[in-house]
Amino acid sequence: MRKDSIMKENFTIQEVLNLIKEKTCLDLKPCEYFAGIREMSGRKYFNVILNQSLSNSLDYQILLRFANKYKLIDVSPNGVKRVAIFPRVNN
Repeated sequence: MRKDSIMKENFTIQEVLNLIKEKTCLDLKPCEYFAGIREMSGRKYFNVILNQSLSNSLDYQILLRFANKYKLIDVSPNGVKRVAIFPRVNN
């Protein structure tokens, strides 16, 4: 997947997850409880659930490094094991 293919306003969750998997080998699954694309402060995001609490999660650290390196997403804790992923989109 090309870098700019995720940077469009009408991204899909699966596109974002596939890019993360391609770059990090993390096989993240969308949160079923807070499903779908949501919006906070005008930014679209979706949630994923990790296997461990964020404070002990290697997956969360890998996800943070990916976000900082590629600048394609922002991540934010959204629960004990839940992470909000905000794709950076071109407006």
